[in-house]
Amino acid sequence: MNMKKEPEKTLMDEYLEDPEFAKLVAQGDLIMEVTETLCEILEEEKVSRKELADRLGKTKGFISQLLNGGRNLTLRTVADILHVLGYKVSLTPYKEVSKKQESNVIEFRTRQTLPKKKPTQIWRTFELSHADSYRKRAAIFG
Repeated sequence: MNMKKEPEKTLMDEYLEDPEFAKLVAQGDLIMEVTETLCEILEEEKVSRKELADRLGKTKGFISQLLNGGRNLTLRTVADILHVLGYKVSLTPYKEVSKKQESNVIEFRTRQTLPKKKPTQIWRTFELSHADSYRKRAAIFG
């Protein structure tokens, strides 16, 4: 009889079974995504932390604490930062699926404006590697 062997649980899988730990991981993931996005925008716009601080009427130290995770990054502060940089944000929540149901395709949607053209949409395919040596095919819509 050929029985399929269940993959062994990793330590992270075991921790994520604890609802309180899973909640903290979800919070950390969102904070990291927002912070990284803000840093990427600053780099794209060639705006220094000092210049951002001046635009917000804050100190450079305050901005560094926000972007380094040392200070609570509120929705109001995120909105203020995006506003002074000329950006708006669109939140797209999605339902988490269990690993058994998880799709092998990950989609990232962005818009890119090329000189004198309307926004273009381009599909790119790549592989993501994970710490558990699991590989996924993913498509970027960028």
